[in-house]
Amino acid sequence: MRKIIIVLCMALPFFVAYSQADGHGAGEQGNGAFSTLFVAAKNVDKYIASVSANPAPFKAIGAEAAGYCETISGHDYSGQLMLWNAFPSVTAALIGSEKYNPTKAPMSMARQRDFKYGATWAPLKPFPRLDPGYERAMRIKVSQANLPAFIATVTKLENEIQSAGHDSFMNGLFIAIGGGKEEANTLFLKSITADAKTHGAVIDDYFSGAAWGNTYREATALIDEVVNDQFEVCKQYYTAE
Repeated sequence: MRKIIIVLCMALPFFVAYSQADGHGAGEQGNGAFSTLFVAAKNVDKYIASVSANPAPFKAIGAEAAGYCETISGHDYSGQLMLWNAFPSVTAALIGSEKYNPTKAPMSMARQRDFKYGATWAPLKPFPRLDPGYERAMRIKVSQANLPAFIATVTKLENEIQSAGHDSFMNGLFIAIGGGKEEANTLFLKSITADAKTHGAVIDDYFSGAAWGNTYREATALIDEVVNDQFEVCKQYYTAE
């Protein structure tokens, strides 16, 4: 119980800061949640095929959607995968997590991967849509004092990049709940586009002097530390009926 209280005490200031930044109370949030499993797959393609072939676990945990993100640059280890499940709320995500224990997976699945850890994620800004693609995934540290400004700035940046013609671009900003030492005291910033070509076009636009570059620099100035920086290819393989 003491551990649960500590986690809540650490997480709640971030949620309060979000409410202040967005001008809404906690009851008006409801931007969904994700549960994730991080694994090292011995054969990525074979493992993904095995997971996606059986929708029963996703139905059992009540996921609205499920998929994976394969790390393709900046790996922490070989075969790095993040398996994700989307839920309508943190409550639904936590209840769903009780219905599946990754440490007790069937041997046919367990022998295909090494389980690292799991985490539940709550969004700190509205997530425009569930549309996985080519994604820059960054673990960052932002002070509580700067968090409201950071949320507002990455939201502004998202709108400006879209207005500049990069229609598929969006930013997701998440805080981990119960993510262990791997995710403690960090935020998860995901910058998402449809594919590598469109993501590259956004970066080229910045280095060519795009007007939205000023907002990007405002956002990065609010980051205290970049803990990790990777590229992932993400896909969805399950949608609830």
